[in-house]
Amino acid sequence: MAPKTKPQPTRRDLLKWMTAGAITSLAPLSIASYSTGWPSVEKYAIRLPKWDADGFRVAVLADLHTNSKAEAAHAANALRLAIEQKPDLIALPGDFVNRGYEQYLGFVRESLEPLHDAKCPVVATLGNHDYDCRNINGLIESIHSSGAQILRNKSIEVSGVTVGGIDDGLWRKHRPEFLADASLSKSLLALFHEPDYVKYVPSTISLQLSGHSHGGQICLPGGKPLHTPLGAWKYYEGFYPDANVPLFVTRGVGTVGPRLRLFCRPEVSILTIRAAEQ
Repeated sequence: MAPKTKPQPTRRDLLKWMTAGAITSLAPLSIASYSTGWPSVEKYAIRLPKWDADGFRVAVLADLHTNSKAEAAHAANALRLAIEQKPDLIALPGDFVNRGYEQYLGFVRESLEPLHDAKCPVVATLGNHDYDCRNINGLIESIHSSGAQILRNKSIEVSGVTVGGIDDGLWRKHRPEFLADASLSKSLLALFHEPDYVKYVPSTISLQLSGHSHGGQICLPGGKPLHTPLGAWKYYEGFYPDANVPLFVTRGVGTVGPRLRLFCRPEVSILTIRAAEQ
């Protein structure tokens, strides 16, 4: 009896295997591409030891990065989702654009157009990419045209809450000491683009709101980031009650580099803030 021989794969078998391999390798890319345009409205109930404005609701949207018409439309959609939640405040803690040419500033204005329908105050701070764009004055004018108020080391009052905006840390524009004033409200929110700079802020702050990390943007299943930028190495997503002061970091809306997010959907964060239970 002749020995058995292993059957040789046919051309059809090879094509099947190649197709399966291609689909397997492209699956993460497809998931990442889909996730990028699929913002999630995430609701958080946060209790703070220093807070009087019980039930105050703030929408946090960072890192819009509107560098194209498609990205502007994506950011505008995220803002509309935030407005639908009827918050008491919309907070935009930095990184609106990467480039400062007029065409890109036009995308910023398009992305912020929904803010004209907002029924609450809108405040913003600047991020490292905003200064990188090398046209900070043009960018500021574009943001102001939406009705948003940019806070550069200054504060305003909103319904019994002091809202302070700390200018960018990586560009060394931050001067957080203005929030150490004991006469400010006990309910004190601070927008500061880079979360790791929480170590520099005064203890008077009730809650710091940050972005910058993108949640990692490209993550392992479960949301563990493969990389986060300088300024977001320690804190990259969610609520950190035990930071120097309580800190909330949003995953943000846009992207830097490839327009992809993997296991890290863009986020519209809706915070309901209450006093800590005694």
